[in-house]
Amino acid sequence: MTTTVFKSESQPDWGMGLVVEDGVDHWVLYFEHGGRKKFIKSKARGLVQVTLDAKALASLETKSHSRHARTSTTGPKKVKKPGLPKKAVARFESLAQQILFFEKLFPGGFEGERFTSDERGVAGATSGKGGNKTNAMTAAREELSAARFASATPEELFESATKLLKGTNIVFPIEGSIPFIGLEAKARATAIAGLKQLLHGEGDYGLRVERFSTAVALKDKKGQPKTVSWPFATVFGALFNATTNSCIKPTPFASQAATLGLAVEKAQPVTARGYAQFHEVVTLTQTKLLAAGQKPRDLLDVASFIWRTHAEKPTETV
Repeated sequence: MTTTVFKSESQPDWGMGLVVEDGVDHWVLYFEHGGRKKFIKSKARGLVQVTLDAKALASLETKSHSRHARTSTTGPKKVKKPGLPKKAVARFESLAQQILFFEKLFPGGFEGERFTSDERGVAGATSGKGGNKTNAMTAAREELSAARFASATPEELFESATKLLKGTNIVFPIEGSIPFIGLEAKARATAIAGLKQLLHGEGDYGLRVERFSTAVALKDKKGQPKTVSWPFATVFGALFNATTNSCIKPTPFASQAATLGLAVEKAQPVTARGYAQFHEVVTLTQTKLLAAGQKPRDLLDVASFIWRTHAEKPTETV
């Protein structure tokens, strides 16, 4: 994300803003004249992505690191020594503490009005802060069904998949719909073939997720290969069947694992083994939520529980 730059239409005097932190639902940007600013993704309507030449980008990165780096900038930059991956830190001491915070964020829990409108979405509604997952799930079951894969053209299926990516805020556009739309015809056909195997193939689902991630040849704005992220690799399966399939965001899921007493590395590539680890985090969280009297509808609700409780600071007044 260090090469992602925005400008603010409402505050043009801030200059260009470099993304220095890409959170679950927020960005922290360093503006060359406006300094450090935090934005909630769903509300950041005035941000427009821009492209800087190499010299201007390097200058902006230098200012960001020298003035607003999180660590001390005195002396030479430390080189990270090779070793074991950094252990994820639990944000919550217990699931009970996490549930209390969740209920502050969403009065009434999963069945409350705020969670239903902001996170889940109401069937048929055209708005929602988190995109309408209910509508997207219905669309996934209809437009990516086995019958439609047998009758529709690859391009028609590609349009359906694109619409699903845009229907929620699960996958950030710069890692999902934007590079996906940029696929050429041959790459689109290959991606759709991989999507068919993901949703309707046989064998271990985690292995199908891994194979799908290699079937989609995304490229960045410079035309270079772009790694398929965990959210992109898992969103279609979760929308198609949220009862059994997990949609994964590795950073909050690794922290959730620590809360549950599990050890999961967040910075791991999309593999069958990694999927099994993250999936265990979701299903164990679901089991414990149900035992505590909570009523998540499916694993997508559980994922929202994890994302949102990690997106906000527990010390903040909700």
